[in-house]
Amino acid sequence: MAQTLRVPATEFARKFTTFREQVQTAGVIEITAHNRTIGAFLSAAELEHYQTMKKREREVIRVSEMDDETMALIASAEYGKASE
Repeated sequence: MAQTLRVPATEFARKFTTFREQVQTAGVIEITAHNRTIGAFLSAAELEHYQTMKKREREVIRVSEMDDETMALIASAEYGKASE
């Protein structure tokens, strides 16, 4: 994905149709006012990713509901070592 664009709010408002097309390749356009981010314009793909991540924030997994394979992976995990 391309680097996030930062655009002043006034420019975003004036040239919305241009940014509507650019967001598809940029993924996210940060909207700023006085050099502070006040919001963002997300592509459909980034919005879907955001919604998935928000859903996972609230997901609760009880130890009693975990399968044996997941429990074994957790038990054998070592701090600082990436899984293979």
